[in-house]
Amino acid sequence: MRINHLTLKNYRNYDFLDIDLSPGVNIFVGDNAQGKSNVLESIFVLALTKSYMNIKDQNLMKDGSDFSTIRGLCSGKDGDFQLDVLLGKYGKKVKHNSFEVKKYSEYIAILKVLIFSPYNVNFVKDGPNSRRKAINIVISQSSVKYTRALQKHGAFLKKRNQYLKNIDLSFDYNKYYFDILNDNYCSLTVDIAFMRNDFIKKVNQYLADIYFEITGYKNLKLVYVCNFKIQEDKVQTTREFKNLLIDNFEREKKYKVTLFGVHRDDFSFLLDGKDLSIYGSQGQIRAAMLALKLAEVLIFKEFDGDSPILLLDDVFSELDVEKRNRIIKYILNDVQTIITTTDIDLIDSDLVSKSKIFNVCNGTMVADGKKVCKNE
Repeated sequence: MRINHLTLKNYRNYDFLDIDLSPGVNIFVGDNAQGKSNVLESIFVLALTKSYMNIKDQNLMKDGSDFSTIRGLCSGKDGDFQLDVLLGKYGKKVKHNSFEVKKYSEYIAILKVLIFSPYNVNFVKDGPNSRRKAINIVISQSSVKYTRALQKHGAFLKKRNQYLKNIDLSFDYNKYYFDILNDNYCSLTVDIAFMRNDFIKKVNQYLADIYFEITGYKNLKLVYVCNFKIQEDKVQTTREFKNLLIDNFEREKKYKVTLFGVHRDDFSFLLDGKDLSIYGSQGQIRAAMLALKLAEVLIFKEFDGDSPILLLDDVFSELDVEKRNRIIKYILNDVQTIITTTDIDLIDSDLVSKSKIFNVCNGTMVADGKKVCKNE
């Protein structure tokens, strides 16, 4: 999978940007705050409809503009296609081959993108909600079923919490209605848990080896921390999870909130059995997140035979020469890769020779000696 041509209008600091991308490696070089990361972000928005930096859509539009557009002419194993994201003051539209897509769950499975950036460190240092969101984004790109399950789960969780808040402790509650809520909530919860568990198992098939190649350290593992026990089959898990809810009904009435389910899941990196969020250095955490992204590339390719687009924002700045060289084989493995850097000398010369270079300076971009963006 790749983007052949990218066009931006009124996006961030670009009035207009129109570039052809190499199917291999593309390197954007320039000082900080010149717009390199904005290009990576625009590709992420094109694929997933929102920024990975948790920025509101209105803030993606160039200052003073009423709208912003991102267009990608793309290719995949099933042929060529076009994607458009249109941002405006009053909302957002997404299009596939010029037809508006109403359901985002269907749109975000079209173009598969993985990103490594300084924000990835938040996966380890932030709270469980950030980690769940990151995992959800990746699984959703390969499974419309997962995205729909998340949406339905959120709706039933909201209804269940509202019901718990409204129970009058002095009267009998509507048991029939609550049983229906529980049945739907349990089914969706277990489905999501099994899909997350399967994904983490696949990650761990690759993670330790990749981390060892990058750092020389062994035994990195990503752990799925579910607040109920996942059994071997869904029927048994659903039955035991429902019993857990029944046993804790009085507690939930007291606290007026659902205490168990995938909305309270967490994920953690263990290195030699120790939690990286507590014992890991900044370098170890950064390398763990890079290893996770490279593992996800292999999982995506295994899933449907098509590689995702890999976005690497300033990935080489904190790696020594040996570590940089160790990750090159993953970058060159038939994966369209887009890299930003402030210093091209940090990147292996052999990789540079095989790459398309974009120079970004003072609000302009030059590729192959030609200016490809215009800022008034």
